[in-house]
Amino acid sequence: MEPTLLLGTIFSIINAGIYFYVAYSLSKRRVIVPDARLAWIFFVVWWCAMAGNSLATGILNLIGAIGLTSLPLFLTFAQFNNLLLCVALCGLMYYLIYIFTGNKKVLVPLIIGYILCYLLLMYYYNVREPIGVSIHRWNVGIDYEQPRTGPFLTLLLILLVVPQILGSLAYFTLYFRVKETTQKYRVALVSWSIIVWFLSAFIASIFGLSEYDWWQILSKLIGLGAALMILMAYQPIDWIKNRLGVESIVEERS
Repeated sequence: MEPTLLLGTIFSIINAGIYFYVAYSLSKRRVIVPDARLAWIFFVVWWCAMAGNSLATGILNLIGAIGLTSLPLFLTFAQFNNLLLCVALCGLMYYLIYIFTGNKKVLVPLIIGYILCYLLLMYYYNVREPIGVSIHRWNVGIDYEQPRTGPFLTLLLILLVVPQILGSLAYFTLYFRVKETTQKYRVALVSWSIIVWFLSAFIASIFGLSEYDWWQILSKLIGLGAALMILMAYQPIDWIKNRLGVESIVEERS
């Protein structure tokens, strides 16, 4: 096994554990208003789905590295991972939209939109004609007859990344409208953690940074750091609570 592949697998499994822990921690928040509770559930779903996606990626790399390179197996995992990704992005997008607008009517169109996005992903991978499985330095991937280029790939990248960046920027504008210190603290940490996470992935895709070892490590650290920052937004350590005068979600009076 390539040392880099083993390192990437370990990173994926560690990130999965952190994401699951974030989901578990946030799920303990008590939200009284039904509409707000639904939005919060979708936010927790985002973390659960991202954890599942990261764990599945780690397992897939591991079984591929030991010689189990069955194309049907990898195609099944790829479809499952794409489904988890769309579920995760739908959950995050609904949470951001609801927090910014308070409008729950976007939920159904949003779900339909991400179903269509999932179908587009499936079409994109199938039309490229998968032909085999190959082991790379950082992952085990599927080889395709058609190259990974063209406007369709650009469209998919925009659909999967740009809405979250714009939604997070809109969410950050609440920083200038809310009054409480805890609210400002959370808005700043959550919004910019998501912005940095998605914007870095977008830039890496445009400039082809995934080919570099340093980016493979940095991208996983960015995902891990974003998760920890968002956890810190809702469950700050005592030093931050005392220093900034903020509350954790278990201390909220509402």
